[in-house]
Amino acid sequence: MTYATRQDLVERFGAAEVEDLEAGPRDDAEAPADARIAAALADAAAEIDAALATRYVQPLPDGRWPRLAGIACDLARLRLYDDVPPEAAVNRARAARGALAGLATGKAALIDEAGNEAPGRGGAQAARTGPEPVMTPDTLEGF
Repeated sequence: MTYATRQDLVERFGAAEVEDLEAGPRDDAEAPADARIAAALADAAAEIDAALATRYVQPLPDGRWPRLAGIACDLARLRLYDDVPPEAAVNRARAARGALAGLATGKAALIDEAGNEAPGRGGAQAARTGPEPVMTPDTLEGF
């Protein structure tokens, strides 16, 4: 599942920047322009899925995930730079990864555009090993 589109990139970073990034290096002129964008968005989605897999059921339900769209755009933008990316792109990607960490650890909730929280993985139950306890409420009754 991809979380963002080319249009999301354009809305966040402007058509001029996206077109420059889409063109890629001059020696890669034969590759379809939209393939670079699609690959960067797919890589960003894979990074997002990996970060959220321990906390949220994968794949996420169909729908729009606004927070993930922003994170995906920031990660994809960084991937689209062939040379040294601008500091702003690096900082936004770093902040996106921090936001992903917050979602993965439960410090932030993942909400879809309808206001529903993403389904989480069931909590693990503590395993109990060893003999039955000697002291229980029943055996301690009267003490």
